[in-house]
Amino acid sequence: MLSDEEMRRIEEEELAVARARQAEEERARHQLALHAYREEVRAVLLPQKAPGWRPALWLLPLLAVLAGVLLLRPAPAGSDDTSGGIATSALLDRCREEVGTRLGQPGLRFPGPREAAGQISANADGKRWDGWVATPGNSRTDFSCSFTAADQSVQVELIQEEKP
Repeated sequence: MLSDEEMRRIEEEELAVARARQAEEERARHQLALHAYREEVRAVLLPQKAPGWRPALWLLPLLAVLAGVLLLRPAPAGSDDTSGGIATSALLDRCREEVGTRLGQPGLRFPGPREAAGQISANADGKRWDGWVATPGNSRTDFSCSFTAADQSVQVELIQEEKP
């Protein structure tokens, strides 16, 4: 059998080992708590990770501006057709001048170039513009303006006058 002194010494050794084990476990728990707290602090301090689509957000205003530019820009003017021996723009200028001379009124309003281009027909002998002109008194006069390629002449025929 063991003496009382040996039993006390063994109990003290085991108690010291148990206390050392408990202190080591306490240190490990403390280290884990420190590590967890550091991770929380880092998560708060670091910028949030953006979702995958977020970098493309700058494209939205760019697409809106691009769509606005494409939708609001004027359509390109048609080419100046030179069939019939004269360019369409030259025919319009000469006919406007001749109609203005025939009517003798200032402030005549002719259709725009696109609308007028739809009223023009051409053949091998020349071009013809069957159009209209509005006067300042809001009356409208239809006319026919013919260009002859052979002698480069313009003839205007006033067809009818419509009053409002």
